[in-house]
Amino acid sequence: MSSSQHHHSPASAPFVGRILLDIPAQRPTLNFGQIARALAAVIGTSEPRFAVGVFGGWGSGKSTLMDEIERLVEGQEGAITVRFNAWRFERESHLIIPLLDTIRFHLSEWASNSAEDPEQKEQVRSIARRIGRVVKALVRSTSFEFGLPGMSLSVEPTRAIEELTSTSADAAEAAQSLYFAAFQELSAAFAEVRNANLLRIVVFVDDLDRCLPQQALAMLESMKLFFDMPGFVFVVGVDERVIESAVRTKFANTPEAGHEVDKQIERDYLKKMFQVPYTLPPMAAGQLDQLLAWLGDNGDLRPEQRADLDLRVRNYLEFVAVDGEINPREIKRFINAYTLSRMIRPDLEPDIMLALQTIDFRGDWDEFYEGVILAEPETFGRVLEDYRQGDDAAFEDLWPEIGVIPRELSEYLRSRPAAALAAPFELPRYVSFLETTRSTDPSIIEAMRNLGRLRRQLRTAGGDDIRPGNPAARLLATQIKDAIARLRYYSESKSRQLQQPLHQLNDLAELLTLLADSC
Repeated sequence: MSSSQHHHSPASAPFVGRILLDIPAQRPTLNFGQIARALAAVIGTSEPRFAVGVFGGWGSGKSTLMDEIERLVEGQEGAITVRFNAWRFERESHLIIPLLDTIRFHLSEWASNSAEDPEQKEQVRSIARRIGRVVKALVRSTSFEFGLPGMSLSVEPTRAIEELTSTSADAAEAAQSLYFAAFQELSAAFAEVRNANLLRIVVFVDDLDRCLPQQALAMLESMKLFFDMPGFVFVVGVDERVIESAVRTKFANTPEAGHEVDKQIERDYLKKMFQVPYTLPPMAAGQLDQLLAWLGDNGDLRPEQRADLDLRVRNYLEFVAVDGEINPREIKRFINAYTLSRMIRPDLEPDIMLALQTIDFRGDWDEFYEGVILAEPETFGRVLEDYRQGDDAAFEDLWPEIGVIPRELSEYLRSRPAAALAAPFELPRYVSFLETTRSTDPSIIEAMRNLGRLRRQLRTAGGDDIRPGNPAARLLATQIKDAIARLRYYSESKSRQLQQPLHQLNDLAELLTLLADSC
């Protein structure tokens, strides 16, 4: 079947669709309900003095799972839940301060709205007050900026210690360390949890891996001081790779540092911190239909958008998976990008937009997209047709710098969904439009297009132009060097994809100069 047979005319009616929000799901799928019930049962039946680690990569569903666990724990008798979003407070110099303040707030709010009797209300308020004293002392001991840039307020830690130990007149009894005093006060506060007829306070810490790695690590190291407090359970969602990267950086310069030592430290760090670890399994490509059905049922999509999702978009989504693993958040992003494109440009062919967008969304195909499609969209379609007809070296012959086509990219380029890219149409306008929805630096776009124009100029050069001793060879060499000078800035500061072709072009310019000077 020829590629032209896959070309469809764009729909004449405007496309109106809804965006899929990137928020935790209220009715989770992919077995999350069963996982949440198991972890909630562990929290509800175990001695409350441990930490649960929910591990998973970006967009794997950690927040959705934690929301479901929280909903189940809230129904347990004698449990108070606290939700802390670490990313929201990333600019704080010490994340432990807003964490403790969030716990204080939730306890105070629970005492006001949910306490069963006046005595319990006062006991919970007493816990909140003790935590508030610690927060106040930590804030007073911390230097921070306020008002105009450059202005700062610094308070002596000794004054904060005095505030926490004001009831003790004996120097032998009074704490001399701020953090020891804070730990004592928190221990006393948490010891009152059982007296207030509370079985457990469950603290959910989310979006920790959105913080900078060193901030996330500092937060965990501060939190682990309180992981062993009676009456408390911490449930922390984090990407293990973020913490491992921070641990690797922290211990990189230690005397005993070495590859094996670093790996062992990275592996052991989270194991020692979390007594109950759970790693979200990757979503397999075979679960794609289940995810799409759930999105259709819960995304409040119009019938026409749901049909388009099932009959058209579905064909491309399996190629967005890397090594057969699908990221739910990435699937939402893909659908949203396509929806926006259809609404902005209803005149463009949907299958062509989807086919291009699929390549763009694969981060491991960036070099191919930028170096071939973005640089020379006019040529790409013709070469793709040859490749689909069995010419395995079609791309390598024209663009040797891209090397061998990766297996998954090769399978996609020869698949039915990619056929639209080989059809006779004006691909440059589709590429130009796609770039308006990408986060690519506009200067990189211009650089790649300049590179494409230079390549085409070199392909058309020949005959008398490159004969030894012909001044035309020197002129062409000069033009190449001028173009290289303009492009080198992008190569050095912004785009790795330009480095190899620029080296090759520079070698060609030197060769042309030698030819021009030959007799």
